[in-house]
Amino acid sequence: MSGIATNVLTDGTQVVNFNTSVYRLNAIKKSAYKFGGLFHVLIEQRDRIIEVRLKPKESCKSPDAFVGEFCNEVLDQELRETVAEETAGIRDLLLAQAFSKTSLIDSESETGDYDSENCAEAPGNQ
Repeated sequence: MSGIATNVLTDGTQVVNFNTSVYRLNAIKKSAYKFGGLFHVLIEQRDRIIEVRLKPKESCKSPDAFVGEFCNEVLDQELRETVAEETAGIRDLLLAQAFSKTSLIDSESETGDYDSENCAEAPGNQ
C-alpha cells in the first residue's frame, strides 16, 4: 500500500488513510488541528493504517481542494518531526547553555591565548 489512500462517503465526508510506515500519528494530529476550522475531524488507528475522516463544515466551499491541502500539511508536519528528531541533540545543548548559570563550554580553553606565566598553581599541587 502507498502512503495515502482517499475515499468520499455519501454525506460528503472525505476519508483519508495514511500508512504508519510513512506518516506518524503526531504529524496527522497537528495537521488535523490546523484544518479544524474547515472540517470536523475524526482520527482512528487500525494496525498500520491511520484513518482520518474529514467532514466539511458549511464554511468549507471546496472540500476536495482542502483535502489535498490537508495531505500536503501532513507531509509538512512529518518532515518537521524528522528534522526535530535529527537536530534534538543540538537543540538540547543550545537550550542547556541558554538556561545554565555557568557556561557549559570552557571559553578560555577554546582560545589560543594561554598564558602559562600568569597562572596560579592548581590547588593541591603546592
